[in-house]
Amino acid sequence: MKHLVLKYLVLGIALLVPRFVPAQDAIDTTIQNQMTKQKIVSLSVGIVKNGKVVITRSYGIANVEHGVRASENTAYKLGSVSKQMVATAIMQMVESKRLSLQDSLHKFFNDAPRHWRQMTIRHLLNHTSGLQRESPAFEAMLEKPDSLLIRSAYKDTLVFSTGTQWQYCNLSYFILADIIRQLSGQPFAVYMREMMFKKNGLLNTQTTSVSSIIPNRADGYVNNNGTLVNAEDYIALRPSGAFVSTIRDMLKWEMALQQNSILTENTLQQMWNDKVKTPAKSTNGEAIYYGYGWRITRYRNKDIVFHTGVLPGFRAVFYRIPSEKTAIIILTNSETQDIIGIAEGLVDRIYE
Repeated sequence: MKHLVLKYLVLGIALLVPRFVPAQDAIDTTIQNQMTKQKIVSLSVGIVKNGKVVITRSYGIANVEHGVRASENTAYKLGSVSKQMVATAIMQMVESKRLSLQDSLHKFFNDAPRHWRQMTIRHLLNHTSGLQRESPAFEAMLEKPDSLLIRSAYKDTLVFSTGTQWQYCNLSYFILADIIRQLSGQPFAVYMREMMFKKNGLLNTQTTSVSSIIPNRADGYVNNNGTLVNAEDYIALRPSGAFVSTIRDMLKWEMALQQNSILTENTLQQMWNDKVKTPAKSTNGEAIYYGYGWRITRYRNKDIVFHTGVLPGFRAVFYRIPSEKTAIIILTNSETQDIIGIAEGLVDRIYE
């Protein structure tokens, strides 16, 4: 009788305990199926649920030529996932009163043309400046100072009047990076490394570089009509897609955001509440908005803030459910066609 009571007591406790950790085999199956379907060479994933890291896993080969398997220390290019980091640095300066979202670009570029005068920091952050998407001087295989790339755009006409529409604009984040340089008195790469990454324990995150030694760097790959080949490796530093990092560091970044050790909760909320509607739709037909370095939508009746990253041979996504203190971060070294689909598939798994 005592054994029977104990059995039901244990069963009752088990039923009361929330299912915090998704089944590892379900996660493995979802990812491995997608890797096969999308021909992904390597993938690293980190999952935070209810404010706790529950999954850190890597799959596949980081360097095919040398047969190096991916690990939690593999360093991938982040592409435009980097934009939230640049935006965070800007918002730190706003919090410290070194900068205002309403500051005109003429404050930092007094030789800029008249049609730049109405542009503000906010317009740069949320892609409503009206600037062309890229600087006319940008060349992926040439390294050039940000100031040169910015000033080369002075002669361009606006795509639309500032603040009236939305269009994704990489040039805006080059300008933000240069403003960080001007205000800090340090090169953009140095400031981000010392003031944003090291201070938050991200010791394996830095700006992309062809010449620098980056431990455990993943090579990027492209599937060329069924043949795996090396992707083009941009020489130019692009502040719009600046950084290389590991899944371990990205999880540290997520936890620092959740714990408000980088920005206050009010500032974080502002980054995705002050948003503009984009022409895009989510996979389930929801509208997608843009805040400051983040996209905003809904999935499974939850508010989602996310950003993808795209560079030759690399795809990444940082997918957050702030109300649940949940995040899914995926880094790959392949030109994945549906990185959002993988993230949403994992959301389905952890909430099933």
